[in-house]
Amino acid sequence: MNVNELGFLWNLQTSSNMVNIFLKYLYETAEDRDLKNILSEICEVSTYQEQKAIEILSENGFREILFFSDDDVYNSNSKLFSDQLIIEILKHIVGLGIRELASQYSDLTDVKVKRYFKEILDRAIQIDLSLLNLLDEKGLLQDKTFSYKKPEKREGSFFKVAATQKRSLSAVELAYMFSSHQCNNVGIALCIGFSEVVDDEDTKEFLLKGKKLAFNHSCKLTEIFRENGVPTTTGLEAHVNTVRDKPLSDKLIANLIMFLNPIGIMNLQSAIVVSYKKDHIKILKELIKEIEEFAENGFKLLVRKDWFKEPPMSIWSHKG
Repeated sequence: MNVNELGFLWNLQTSSNMVNIFLKYLYETAEDRDLKNILSEICEVSTYQEQKAIEILSENGFREILFFSDDDVYNSNSKLFSDQLIIEILKHIVGLGIRELASQYSDLTDVKVKRYFKEILDRAIQIDLSLLNLLDEKGLLQDKTFSYKKPEKREGSFFKVAATQKRSLSAVELAYMFSSHQCNNVGIALCIGFSEVVDDEDTKEFLLKGKKLAFNHSCKLTEIFRENGVPTTTGLEAHVNTVRDKPLSDKLIANLIMFLNPIGIMNLQSAIVVSYKKDHIKILKELIKEIEEFAENGFKLLVRKDWFKEPPMSIWSHKG
């Protein structure tokens, strides 16, 4: 098996194992019938995704021991998140899956593995559409109206070298930032909810830092949007419920936050690539640096607590 197939399949299997446990918990706590139907479909696809990855890895002599199990769900009746927040969480999980699968697909060279990735990518896209329709039907889609001037109706060009830095942001620059803004809104809610139910003090401290980081990033991005005439909404943390019984293990919670953390970095990196405004790029780079520092602290936490599952390692031939 090539390194691409092994690396991507291992990552897919381990992340699916973790997400499947979380999805089962969300399904048990969801109340809206339409949401439960979509969750059932997501669970089916994600379970198949995990089992097929295990099968392909096993055929190539690589046998895995599952890192998470149903034992990581302590109380499936403890409803920590409202149905609206569950939909937003699912949108981010599915969105991350689509991006990862799409980026990895082009690098696969094994026909069987490539067909498998295409199959689950197609199904993930259909689920994403179902979630979007659900948000629309429930009246939960955000208003992203944008007032703009067409290039031919402006006096001169905003993109002459001298003027490039003294202008509002373009629709392209703003569009690539919006997912990051939404990611932080969900991140605030997740960190607040999880921080109230974990027992481990180090994990609680990590989650509280995550809440502060997500809140600060949301404020900065909100300011940028409003300066450019684009309305934004926040406040998903209001959809976190106070619960008496702890729903999930600290190990699962910490790993879930680390799993979702790359969404913010990827979104901001994309926003940097499409921007030509130096001060705007500088702000986004500062945000990425802060996320990287948070991720480093999270990694150290997982290793220290023995909650990190090590991936297959190469045979190092470095000399020196």
